Amino acid sequence: MKEIYILGAKVNDISLLEAIDLIANFLSSDQKGYLTTPNPEICLQSYKSKHFRRILQNAWLNIPDGFGLKIGARILDHKLNNITTGVDLCQKVIDLAEHNNYSILFLGGKQETGGRIKILLKEKYPNLKVEYINGGHFDNQGNPSQSNLIDIINTIKPKIIFVCLGAPKQEYFMANNLAKLDSKLMLGVGGSIDFLAGDIKRAPLTWRRLGLEWLWRLIQEPWRWQRIFKAVIIFPLACLCWRFGNTFIYRKNVAGFIINDKKQILLAQHSKYQEWKLPQGGAKNAKTKEELENAILREMKDELGTDKFRILTMLKNCHKYKWPQDSNYINIDKFKGQRQTLFLLKFTGQDSDIKLDQKEHTHWQWVDQDKILEIAAPKRHKLIKIGLEKFKDYL
Repeated sequence: MKEIYILGAKVNDISLLEAIDLIANFLSSDQKGYLTTPNPEICLQSYKSKHFRRILQNAWLNIPDGFGLKIGARILDHKLNNITTGVDLCQKVIDLAEHNNYSILFLGGKQETGGRIKILLKEKYPNLKVEYINGGHFDNQGNPSQSNLIDIINTIKPKIIFVCLGAPKQEYFMANNLAKLDSKLMLGVGGSIDFLAGDIKRAPLTWRRLGLEWLWRLIQEPWRWQRIFKAVIIFPLACLCWRFGNTFIYRKNVAGFIINDKKQILLAQHSKYQEWKLPQGGAKNAKTKEELENAILREMKDELGTDKFRILTMLKNCHKYKWPQDSNYINIDKFKGQRQTLFLLKFTGQDSDIKLDQKEHTHWQWVDQDKILEIAAPKRHKLIKIGLEKFKDYL
């Protein structure tokens, strides 16, 4: 199955019929997973957030939604042959569910919309097992305000869940709750529920073939102009920047020089390269001191699983390095390299608080200052030496 990457978002270039065949086989297997439907807005989210990009890359299947992805792929020197709208995908999966007696659940969207869709689907598919839950409020990380929502869903026992929360909430919800839910497959389909319920009319076929469905949607919902502006204008510009502009720019990065009460320094082992290094993460949108501080705390929480740190001081833009020109870097921002701001952090928790993101690091350890260069990868020595020298008053 062909994969391409658009602004770091993984996209599977398959037709709707091929996707339905895969879904049918998946639902009859022992697997469970989630499916995303990347569109230009979702790809822009991937461009901004490493965590969100990883959620897309970990999805079982990523079906491209929106003519703009063909343009973006072409800008990035790829060819995307297939696009499938979320509503077309939903319709085919509903057909599949009815044929195989699979139960389905719609999660999210307006309560009245959910009520209509149940009525409409029951009229068309009398034997279809379909339920709807609004789910209440969800924050931007996909966390529901309703504390027992997962238990409620598992009581309903749907085999398929259409998650209609909009991006990025629905993707975070699926990734966060995959292991907790008994369902086989979740599909992040955003506003497709509005089309299925008849709240919004689809563009005529001619408009769709010309790639003008966005204009039809704008005519019906002019309040969406900001989102459509991002998809139609910002998205192709971001693709141009990804392919050409970034190759001359060093991406902003923050690294943590973390010490404990014994003045030992924390090193983590990279999951892909197996090298020992200071934990670090991207901060390409951070400009002010406050934004950099927020970035380091966010990245350390993501990678080390704890927020038990206190910022002591920082060295802004103290080191830069080039990325190697090899295939390992094709799916991330194509910057020339990284310009690093080094933070001295005091660990204020217990060792048991550290719970690594295994996709980033496989092991961690506290290392004495005089041993750290023996353990750390040689290409990481320069940054560590800067920390040892500039932070010596704290060590």
